[in-house]
Amino acid sequence: MKPTTDYREPQLAVSHLGYLPNSPKTLTFLPGSDLKLPETIEFFIRQNCFRMPRDAPVPKGFSERFTCHYDPLRGKLVPREGSYYRRGELRRRNSCWGSLWQADFGDFTTSGSYQIETDWQVSVPFAIQDRIYDRVIAGYLTFLQAQRCGYEMFGVHPACHLDDGLLDTDGASWPATGGWHDAGDFRKQIAFTLYHVDALATLHEMVRDKLTRGGIAPDHLREEIAWGNRLFHRIINGEGLVFEDVGGGGAPPGGGFTYERDWWMENHPGCYLDASDNRWTDNVCGSGDERTIRTTYNPLIQWAFVHVQSRASACLPPPAVHQCLDLAGQAAGYARVRGHDGRTLFVTAELRGNLELLAAGSPVADRRAVMELAGRLLDRQDCDGEGLNGYFMEANGTDAFRSIGFSADPALAFLRLWELRGVFGPDALHLVDRSIEAVRRYVEGYVLADAASNPFGLTPYGVYLNAPHPERQNFRDAGRGRGVRTFIHPFNRWGMVHGTGSVLMGHAHLLARAGRQLGMGLWQAAAERLLQWSLGHNTCNRSLFTGIGYRQPVGYSFRIPQLPEALMNGFTGRPDDSPYLEESTAIEWNSLEYWSIPYLHAAQAACWLQ
Repeated sequence: MKPTTDYREPQLAVSHLGYLPNSPKTLTFLPGSDLKLPETIEFFIRQNCFRMPRDAPVPKGFSERFTCHYDPLRGKLVPREGSYYRRGELRRRNSCWGSLWQADFGDFTTSGSYQIETDWQVSVPFAIQDRIYDRVIAGYLTFLQAQRCGYEMFGVHPACHLDDGLLDTDGASWPATGGWHDAGDFRKQIAFTLYHVDALATLHEMVRDKLTRGGIAPDHLREEIAWGNRLFHRIINGEGLVFEDVGGGGAPPGGGFTYERDWWMENHPGCYLDASDNRWTDNVCGSGDERTIRTTYNPLIQWAFVHVQSRASACLPPPAVHQCLDLAGQAAGYARVRGHDGRTLFVTAELRGNLELLAAGSPVADRRAVMELAGRLLDRQDCDGEGLNGYFMEANGTDAFRSIGFSADPALAFLRLWELRGVFGPDALHLVDRSIEAVRRYVEGYVLADAASNPFGLTPYGVYLNAPHPERQNFRDAGRGRGVRTFIHPFNRWGMVHGTGSVLMGHAHLLARAGRQLGMGLWQAAAERLLQWSLGHNTCNRSLFTGIGYRQPVGYSFRIPQLPEALMNGFTGRPDDSPYLEESTAIEWNSLEYWSIPYLHAAQAACWLQ
C-alpha cells in the first residue's frame, strides 16, 4: 500500500501547537512521492527560523548569513556544532497505513520555539511550554461565542433568527431565540448544543481563576452558560417535555423516510432532516419565514437536559440555581413516565442525568435508580477475554454500541459514578468498585488495545458483530468473529461517511480525565496523542483547529470564513480503513464541517492534562 498522503512534497508531521515539556512527542516523516529513502533518516531539532547550513552553494548575490534563496531544501544538511539542539533518527515503519518514518523525542523537554529539519523537509514551527493547551480552551470559548444565535457578533454575524420559531404540531409561535448554532450552519441541534453547558461547567470548576488572570472577565463562563440557558429554558413545556431541535427542517425529499427508521444513524441524531430551515431569516415574527421547532420526544435530549441543568446549578447564582434544578426535576419526571426503548445510548444518558441530580442535591434525585441503571449498563459491557473486550453492547447483545458523537459516554458515566462515590453508602461500595473497573477494562482492553494497531495511536470507532459489506470494506479482527474499524464504515445503509474527530476527542477527554483521577500517566499520554493528531501530527500534516497551526483544510461552508476558531469533523476512513481527509474545493461536509461535539471534549481534555 502506498502512503496515505497524496502530496508530492514530503511531510514532516508534528503537533502544530506544540507540547508540554513532559508530553509524549512523536515525529513522523511521510514521503509523499516515491522517494528512494534509507531505512533511517537523521533529524535535527533547532531554533525556529534559524535554518541549518546545507552543502549546496549559495546562489550569487546571497550571503552565507542570509541563506534565503529559491530552493531552500537544496543540498544535504551540514550539522555544524551549535546549529541544532538535538539530533535523532527516524526509523522506517511498515504500518497498516503504508511506509512511514517515526521517531520519539519525548526526552527533549526544554521550553522554547523550535523546528525540526531533515535533508528532505522542515517541520512547521512548534513550541514547548507549560500550559500550552490553554490555547485550545481559549479557542473553544471564542468559537462558542461566535456560534451564538440571536446575538450580534462583530465581524461574524448580526443578530439572527430573532423570529424562532413555530411549533411543528400546530404552527403556533413559540419563543425559541438564543442558544448556539451547532456547526458551520444555522441549525440548533439540541442533542449537541446542550453539552456545551457541561463543558463550561468543567471549565468553571478547573480554570476559572486562570482565565480571570489571563484577562477574561471573571463571570464569562457563567454568562456563556446563561446565554445557552436562554434557549434551553424556553424549549421545555409545562409537562416537562424538552423539544428536539430548532431550525432543522423537515424530512428529506424523495419520500420513504420515517422518524423511527431514519432519524438515528450509528446513534447520531438528526440524520434525515432536509436542512430547509438552515438559512437566514428576516428576524420579524409573523412574516412567514420563521423556522420550525421539532417537538418530538427524544430520550437522549430529555436526560441530557437533566444532566446539564444539574451541572449548571453548581455554577450560577442562587436565583438561577433554583430555576435550573426545578426544570431538571420537571424534565426527569416526564422522562421517567415516558420511558424509552432501552438502547445503550438512552440508558447511558439516563444514568448520567440521575448522577448529576444526586451531585446537585436535587429533591428528585433517586439513588436507587442510579444503582439500577448502572447495573444494567455494567451487564452490557463485553468482558470476554478473547480479542478486544471492555466495549459496550446493545441490549441482548444484538450489536456493539457505536456512536459518532457519544462514543465514550458509557465509560464517562462510570467514571462520574466513581467520582461521586462519596454520596453512596457502604452498601454501594461494590457498585463503585465495579464502575471504576469498567472504566479500566474499557480503556485497557478496548481503546488502547486497538490503538496499538496504527502508527498514530488512534482509538477505535467501533466493533461490529456482523460486519456490513465485508467484500467492499476492511475490518480488523476483534476476536470471536467480530470486526473493528478505526474509522466509520463508508458502505452503510444511510450512505453517510462522517468524520470521527468526535470519537477521538471524546476518548481524549475520557483518557485525560480518568488518567488524572487514577494516576495513570500512560492514559494521559494517549489522550495527548489524540489531541496531537487533530493539531497536525497526522497523515496530512494538517491542523483541524482553524486558528491553531499553519496548514488547515478548506472548510465546506460559506460560513467558514465568518467563524473564528473552529474544529472540523476530522478524518473519514477509506474502505481499507486508512485515513482520508477531503482537501479538494469540491468540498464535502463529512470531514470539513465545523462541529460542537469534538471541541467541547477537546477543551475538557485540555483542562485535565494541565
